[in-house]
Order: sequence, then structure tokens, then C-alpha cells
Amino acid sequence: MAGTKTIQEQHTAGPQAIGFDYQFYYFMLLALDLTFGQKIGFEVKDDVHIDKEDGTTVLYQAKHTIIKNSKGNPQNLTDLDTDLWKTLSNWVDFINADKSSDFLKKHTFILVTNKSENNNDFITTLNTFKEDNDSDKVKLKIAELGNKTQDETLKKYFKNVSKLSKSKLELFLKNLTIETGEDEIIDKIKKRILEKHYQENLVEPIFEKLSSNLNLSKYLEIKAGQRFEISGEDFGKKFGKCFKIATDIKPLPKREFPVLLPDDLESQIFIQQLLDIGEVQTGSNDIRNYTTQMLKFLNHFTYWSEEENFILLTDIEEFKNNSILIWINEFKAKYRQIERQINNGYAIEDLEDDIKNLGVDLVDYIRKQDLSIPGYSDLGIEFSNGHYYALSDKLEIGWHFDWGNKYKKE
Repeated sequence: MAGTKTIQEQHTAGPQAIGFDYQFYYFMLLALDLTFGQKIGFEVKDDVHIDKEDGTTVLYQAKHTIIKNSKGNPQNLTDLDTDLWKTLSNWVDFINADKSSDFLKKHTFILVTNKSENNNDFITTLNTFKEDNDSDKVKLKIAELGNKTQDETLKKYFKNVSKLSKSKLELFLKNLTIETGEDEIIDKIKKRILEKHYQENLVEPIFEKLSSNLNLSKYLEIKAGQRFEISGEDFGKKFGKCFKIATDIKPLPKREFPVLLPDDLESQIFIQQLLDIGEVQTGSNDIRNYTTQMLKFLNHFTYWSEEENFILLTDIEEFKNNSILIWINEFKAKYRQIERQINNGYAIEDLEDDIKNLGVDLVDYIRKQDLSIPGYSDLGIEFSNGHYYALSDKLEIGWHFDWGNKYKKE
């Protein structure tokens, strides 16, 4: 049974599939930084390529391994790594196949892998060349490594690279970069999204929407025999809606906060105001309910504005001003006749019954308002009511016609 399992595992495509996924996610990472005038392609000129504004092209090869070392990290990129030398040999084939003299001047080559770098002699030699421009040392290193292996395929790759002319080899090495340790590619994509939109709660939905739509577009275009390439301009047109969630109207998050009621509920200013117009009676359960609504709103408002910074200071100001303006307009409408009577000589004490009735009507109207904070959907009646109770508790609004004189102290 153990032998059978080994044979079955040898025929599964899991590692290969993950390798393709790695290429795609690296493509996605690069696409997020695409600018106007650039074009990115997947499996067109290479695993991934970017055509830049100046007419040059960056070719990317992305290689992934699932094999771990003793420390649990991806295996090292060794001097005799097949992926490394196959990639370099393939690029040499590109160079040799193009008869124009400026191919190497217009192309750079980047090998990206999740494999770790650990005393790789070739990479060390390449880095030394970039300082001293001595390509002979590189050629000697390639020959030395070729003598270390009996693998005929590897020997073929070494031979192919070493056959480049001195001038071409030097240009190739100058334009060659090997990036190791490029693991956790999905986390890097999400970090890039966060860097662009600054709100952690938007990262996951943007990632899911963008990756699924990019993948579907890739499948459909390649299936139709087309090249899967995206320009900087097209990226915005085709996939801009994936980022729309950042500007969509959405509800603010709610949490379960403990509500700690004060000992003397009826001493609260907003309750005194409601008692004064007869909207609520002493000892009524409504007093507890109204206080709970106010505290629930205040707890959430602190969470949204101070703890998590969901809303900006300018949004807070706009929300408050708009809420008060709704109250001002209705206050004027309700008490217009009372104001005329007072101006005509009536004593306010003689109009008290009418004022209380109008005050209750004003409260009823305000309680129907479903407020919203800029950028977010409606708060709901409970939170909207709680907000108005808080405003009246701070004496920023009132219900009685003469509420300012009755409650505001010099």
C-alpha cells in the first residue's frame, strides 16, 4: 500500500498547480503597481512580462517549491538548481533567437522564487560582477559548476549559457536579477491593497473580488486564443469595480458594548427636557429605554471615530451639523405660531399647554429621522434617536420653545 501511495503521489499535479498559482499571484502583485503607459502580460512573452513606457520590457520567471528544509522553510536555491539554470538557458535562447542587436538593451530579466538563498556561489559571483564587471569570473564559475554535475540536462543548460559571446554575456548579467525568498505572495498582495486603501476591513473583499475577476478574465481570453495582457488604462476600466467597495455605501460595524446606566436616570438633562414637556412620566420604563439608546449610540460612536477611525473628523462635523439643521428647521416650523403670539404680547406662561403639545410633536418628528454618517448607510432609528438624546443632553438642542433659558446656565 505504501508503494502504491508513492506512485499515486508521483502522478498528482498538486505541486505543478501551486506553481501556476504562484505565477498568477505574482502577476496580480505586479498588476497592482501598473501605471499608465505600461502593459503587463501573463504567459505571453514569459511567465509574466511588463512593457514599460520607454519601450523596454521586463521578463519575469516565477518558480515555486513546496519542498521544505529542516527548519520548515522552502528549500534553498542551490548552485545546481534545475529551475535556475533552465530559466537562464531559456533566456539565452530568447537572446540568440532575436537577430536584432538591441534585444539585450531593451530587456531585463528577473527570476523570482520562494526558495531561500543560502551561500549560492553563482548568485555571489553575479553580485560581484555587478561591482567589478569581470565576466571572465562568471564564465569560470559556470564551467566549475558544470563540472560538478553528471546530470546531462543540467550540463546542456550550463553549456548553452556559457556559449554567449563576452559582450552579450556582460549585458545579460547586468540586466539579470535573482530574487529569492519571495514567499507568502498572497499576504504581500493584501499588504499592497492595504497600502493603497488604508482600511484593513476593505482588504479581504477587494482581494477576493480582484483575484476572481483577474483569474476569470485570464481563463476566458486564453481560451479564446487571445493574449492575456492588460494596460494600465485597461486595468482601471476592466477591474476598477473590484475596488468600488472602498467607496460603496455600507453600514458601520456594530458590536456588543456593555451599557452602564447611571444611578439617577431622571437627573439626566435630556430626560429632564422630556419630563418638562410631558413626553415621558416620572418612573416610566421609557426613561431606561431612552437612556439605553443614547448610551448604545455613544459607545458605538466612540468606537467608530476614536478607536477604529472609520469616520473622519470632517465627517463627524458634517453629521452633527446636518442632524442639528434637521432639528432647527422643524423647531421653527412647529413654533412659528407661538413666536408670533409672543411677539404680539402674549405671555409665554399662558401658552405653556400649547408649547408642551408642540414639543411632543417635535420629538415625534425627530424620532422618525434615520440619520447617516457620510460614506455609510443609514444608522437606523435606534441609533438616530440615541444621537438626538445625546445632543439634547449636551444642550445643543431642546424641545420646549424656551429650552435655552430653562436649561442653559451662564
